[in-house]
Parts: sequence; C-alpha cells; structure tokens
Amino acid sequence: MRVIRILAASLALGLMLTTRSASAEPTPSERETARTLLLSGREKRKNGQLMGALEDFEKAHAIMRVPTTGLDLGKAQQELGMLVEARATFLEAARYPVRADESRAFKRARKEAKLLADEIAPKLGTLTISVPSDAQVKLDDSDISSSSINVPLKVNPGKHEIVASLAGDEKRQTVDIAEGETKTVELTLAGAAPSPPKTSPDHPEKAKQETSTSSLVWIGGGIAGVGAAVGAVTGLMAFSVHADIAGRCDRGVRCPQDTHADIERGETLGTVSTVAFVVVGVGAAVLVYGLLNPNVESPKGDPASTSAKKSPRWIAGPFGVAGTF
Repeated sequence: MRVIRILAASLALGLMLTTRSASAEPTPSERETARTLLLSGREKRKNGQLMGALEDFEKAHAIMRVPTTGLDLGKAQQELGMLVEARATFLEAARYPVRADESRAFKRARKEAKLLADEIAPKLGTLTISVPSDAQVKLDDSDISSSSINVPLKVNPGKHEIVASLAGDEKRQTVDIAEGETKTVELTLAGAAPSPPKTSPDHPEKAKQETSTSSLVWIGGGIAGVGAAVGAVTGLMAFSVHADIAGRCDRGVRCPQDTHADIERGETLGTVSTVAFVVVGVGAAVLVYGLLNPNVESPKGDPASTSAKKSPRWIAGPFGVAGTF
C-alpha cells in the first residue's frame, strides 16, 4: 500500500538523521548532491510524480537539514495526504535556529513553513482506539504503544485499518476519517477480563437478602433498651429506699423493727437493677452479632412474626417497672 511505503520511507529517513552528528556540516560534495536532489524533486513534483519527488526531498533534507529542504519536503508530504508528517516537517523547518550569515531564502522558508503548519493543524483527524489496556494494537500495520491506547491520536484523513488482539482473540476494523473529524472505534475482545457480576433483577429475593437487616439486631436492641430502663428505674428506687432507711437508723447500724420490710424491699430492688444491667449486656451482644451477620435470622424464622412477638412491653408492679418480650 502506498501509505505504508511512505511511512517506511519516513522511518528510514529518521534513522539516517539520528546517525548524523548534529554539529557535522555537510561537505561541498554533499551540498552539491542535495542541491541536485532538490531541483530533481521540484521537477518531479511539477510533473505530478509525487512519490519520486518525496524520495528526492527526503534525501536532500537528510543531508542539509535546513528550512528550504524542509519546506519542499513538507509540501510533498502535504500533497500526498501525509498531513501529520507534513506538519511535523514544517514545524522543524520553522524552528531551525537563526544564523547571522543565513540567506534570505532561509528566512522566507522558515516563515512559510510556520504558516503552513498552522493551516494543517485543524485538518488533522483524531482517532481514539478503545480496547483493553493490555491488548496488542496495530494501526495501518504499525504497532501502537500501550500509552497511545484509549487516548486521542492525530491521524491523516482517509482510511485506516485497526487490528487488536488479546489472548488469541483478534478483531479488525477499517475506519474512514475526514479532515478535522473525530472518531472513536471500540473493539470488544473475548480475552478481556470479565466485568464484575451485577445482581440480576430476576432474583429480587437474593438482592433483598443481601441488603436486609437481621432480626437479631431488633431483638438485641429491644432487650438492651428494656434492660437499661428497668435497671435505671429499680436502681433509683433502691437508692431512694436506702437513703430513707439511713435516716431512720442509728448511724446506719441499728435500725428499728419497722424498717426491716423496707430494707428487704431495697435489697430486692438492687438485685433486680443488677440483673437488668446484665440483661443489657446480653442484648448488646445479640445486637452486635446481628450487625456483623446481616443474613442470620432468629431461630423462629420469620422476622416479622418474631418482631411482633418480641416487642417490649412495660409492666407496673409493686417494686416498680419490669419488661417482657
């Protein structure tokens, strides 16, 4: 394909340039060769022989690396539809260091190259290849690095072939991009890691079970709440009885006969208060267990019926307030 041959020639040119020392000046023989190639390329370009002109301009620019050779090379690339390469060449020519003894031709070429680079910029196509990050991707038979996957790539307008492969699965797609157009191509590969499973709407009972609260939470909370209330009330009553008896006894040691019933009542209230606070601890333990195990139900099964049977109730008695479930 013509585009592939052009890219191969551009790559060869880049390799040639990296082997040449930046400070090395072309010899008189090389200058003459470059001049001949430049004139030959212009003649071929004039006659519509763009591929031949491109080859001559690439060789001339590889020798000289000056704004004039860069300008001619960029124009040939532009006419061949190689807008990405042409813009890069024009920018290189425009950024060529200014020399005190340079010719006016260099100044004119540098200025024109900058204008042409700016004109090309909005004409470039933008292509995003959406594939798994560990996939192998080729664009027009050239490997694409992982850092260029899933990001907008500047490409030449025209047709492009994309090949993506992963774990033995391969997908191909051809995309046509117009000047200035932006496109995203998504390729689904069988070797890609599966997405996390989602709860199916066909199983609402399972979803409900995963998000439900164990009835043990309500039972434990009820037990702890009632136990705390009973313990607090009976504790206050026991304290009140003790304070009353202390005022009627001699230094709290010798007590009249009529205080014996109150003493027994105070001791009973104190015992009830202590037991109630022990129940609070048991209820709290059940509550915490229910929170840590939301899918565990009470032994009686149905949370609704359990909740109804275990609802706390207050019962008034001769010794204060007690609770049942």
